[in-house]
Amino acid sequence: MLHPASLLIPLLILLPNLVFVRFPPTNPPARRTANLLLKASEAIGRLGVMVIPLFYSMRAERSYETISLIVMLAAILFYYWGWIEYLRSDRSYARLLAPMLGIPVPMAVFPCLYFLAASIVLHSILFFVFAAIFALGHIANSCRDYLLIGKS
Repeated sequence: MLHPASLLIPLLILLPNLVFVRFPPTNPPARRTANLLLKASEAIGRLGVMVIPLFYSMRAERSYETISLIVMLAAILFYYWGWIEYLRSDRSYARLLAPMLGIPVPMAVFPCLYFLAASIVLHSILFFVFAAIFALGHIANSCRDYLLIGKS
């Protein structure tokens, strides 16, 4: 059975990415040679975290589930804060990768943290697996971009 309310989980992360489409960075890095394994990990994980929530309902009846919701809320707020900073920085690509609160590549870390916490309220090991696969590729690719920009 499809659970449309669970669609909010991926949509809350996707919405700010429309900013990136509408307001692309002013100084994107030179194209690098892609690591196909990391790229595949990110793509497979992204597909999973977008589709799997449709088949699960969210529940937050226990204290650990409430803590998970708080982690999700904090992650999404920091993620949105990062997008606001991106827009305020004249859309500098480096701003998307710059540490925030001492956290490296926060614009990759926060959505991954959000998805991993969401696996708890969805009660889905499958979602957790796809969130972890996404995190592996997304954070590693973002770190590679960060290092590339640092060498520029």
